[in-house]
Amino acid sequence: MALASLALATGTLLAVGATPASAAGSCSEWWDANTYGVTCTGYSSGTQVRATARCANETVTTGQWKSAVTGGWSYAYCSGRGGLHSSGSMAPSFR
Repeated sequence: MALASLALATGTLLAVGATPASAAGSCSEWWDANTYGVTCTGYSSGTQVRATARCANETVTTGQWKSAVTGGWSYAYCSGRGGLHSSGSMAPSFR
């Protein structure tokens, strides 16, 4: 649900992994001009999340995989790539 809301709000064009069907968790997001971050907790055992963002130079960058069970921030960095894309294309990816 959060991913869908984010997609509607930002017009994201990224293809990201679907939210796990057994998801009962929640995520928090943070961003500035160069960085997108996400952390999630409460998802099914073994579920991981990472930040995914499109940069101004049209490249896609991802953060490290983090546990979506216990949390931990994943950051996608666009510094040195012109900052985040003006469309705001950023979203969590799950596996």
